[in-house]
Amino acid sequence: MSRFSHRSSFLGRAAAALLLAGSLSACGDDLELPPDETEDPGPQEPGNPDENEPTDGSHVKHVANDDGSYTTTVNATSSADWIGLDLDQGAQVSSSEDTVWDLAFNRFNVRTRGGVSGTGNVAVAVLPETDFAAVTQAPAEGYVADAEDGPDRGEDPDSAFQQGDGWYAYDMTTHALTARRNVYVVRSDAGAYFKVAMQSYYDDAGTPGMLSFRWSKVPGPASSGSAVTQPSVY
Repeated sequence: MSRFSHRSSFLGRAAAALLLAGSLSACGDDLELPPDETEDPGPQEPGNPDENEPTDGSHVKHVANDDGSYTTTVNATSSADWIGLDLDQGAQVSSSEDTVWDLAFNRFNVRTRGGVSGTGNVAVAVLPETDFAAVTQAPAEGYVADAEDGPDRGEDPDSAFQQGDGWYAYDMTTHALTARRNVYVVRSDAGAYFKVAMQSYYDDAGTPGMLSFRWSKVPGPASSGSAVTQPSVY
């Protein structure tokens, strides 16, 4: 083969390579990489995604318990101020307006934003002499809201937390208040349900008006079943 023929063959192969490179470059925008077989795991959802972790306020402090409940201390020492709490958000809020508070505290008094105390439709069912852990679901009935003052001492509205014998016992000798072993199931203004157990009226130093209580969210009422876990019978 002549040198001219070798040269022509080389130039032909080079031209073909250039044409192929141009073709790949021209359609480069249309090329797709093989799909990634790794699935997007999505956002993490630890615990209950619907529940907000409570936040402290100027007069409200929260401590998380191992069972998922919280122990909250409210500085309600002022006889003039009411301290509002939004259970759905676990946050201190203003109680001076009929807005987002569910419970409000003043000394040993507890108001609910329902009935005569507000338009939040907040209501409470009391479960007397009941262990906090035993309440696993909200009861279907027995809810009451704050009512007009009845035939009792004072002129304050009758709080839902004072139904029955009230949330505390008063010792006439020592003038001390002791929380009763009751559980109060509260229906919030958002329609959620929370169990609340009052624990103390005093802090560790004995200061009155430092209300503490344990609380957590519970499922709403079911069409059947009990709101209280029954003890085992052996």
